[in-house]
Amino acid sequence: MKRKEIEKKMKEAIGLAESGKHQEAADCFHELMDQVPNEPEIFYNAGICYSQAGEHIDALAAFDKAVELRPQEEQFLHRRALEEFQIGGGEVFDTDFLAHDPKYLKSALEHCSSLLDHEMNVQETTDLKVRIESKIGQNRLAFKYCDGDLEYCRKMIARKRELTNLDERVMGFLNLLDSGEYEFQAGKFGVVRREDLSEDSSGGFLNRIRNYVLGK
Repeated sequence: MKRKEIEKKMKEAIGLAESGKHQEAADCFHELMDQVPNEPEIFYNAGICYSQAGEHIDALAAFDKAVELRPQEEQFLHRRALEEFQIGGGEVFDTDFLAHDPKYLKSALEHCSSLLDHEMNVQETTDLKVRIESKIGQNRLAFKYCDGDLEYCRKMIARKRELTNLDERVMGFLNLLDSGEYEFQAGKFGVVRREDLSEDSSGGFLNRIRNYVLGK
């Protein structure tokens, strides 16, 4: 695909996204990314489109690729950290709930620190770092869960008056563990179904609750 064709197609995709036609924009970006896999601007703009549509995991994958193709681009690096912050629970979106994972907060903090070490995008990145650190402080429970301190989590869930979105996920995981059908997996923000149990195909209310908590 020639440069003029690429620019025309990307402009079309951006226009669709700006007018709220996110699925059509995503289709355009998918085509562009397949046909021109080494153009960082395509992946960066695709990430913006996905993020606006609430598809933050896809957005992060696109930003990761943009950074891979152009590692020193400050705008790409900062936007990736911001997306990680959002996925980690920095912003609350209905479409994000099942993606929220404290590992993204840690990764966002590391990427911000790296940007500041290289004196990139200093003021904006400093502001983002402060927000991330605040969010990490508010979600100690999620990090304790990943560390395997389940007793601490049970006590704190019972005491907290207001739960963050990550706290709510911890509560869901604890309930599934209490059912006896799931096990804790060290270092993971989630649970795994016990292999010695047969699959329940009843499709009842409990299954719907489990699927909601596990993101299925």
